[in-house]
Amino acid sequence: MVEEKGIVNENLEAVLQVRLTNGATIECVLDTGFNGSILLPREFVETNAMLFVGREKVMMVEEISTEIDTAIAEVNWLDEEFSIRIFISETNESLIGTQMLSDTLLEIDYKNRTVKITK
Repeated sequence: MVEEKGIVNENLEAVLQVRLTNGATIECVLDTGFNGSILLPREFVETNAMLFVGREKVMMVEEISTEIDTAIAEVNWLDEEFSIRIFISETNESLIGTQMLSDTLLEIDYKNRTVKITK
């Protein structure tokens, strides 16, 4: 089995690192209300020269519809390297969505402040 490990932070958010194949990392909050892949800040996307691929219409909180820029990220996740379409945030917000949890077991231990995703 392979796994990704993270922590539960002081705000009780499950936080894990996303690693790009170029070695860059960023801490992301695990958001089970986000059914996409990954949301990364524009500055991080540009710094890591990700390929912009367009815009996608998305449904936000309270059913607000908007368009958001997308790019291709080369990630290393659960010991696999692959390309994935990600969403670009205009803020510093970085999220891991449920698409990244497909075929995995998610364990969030609030008592010990640990997060583990196993495949």
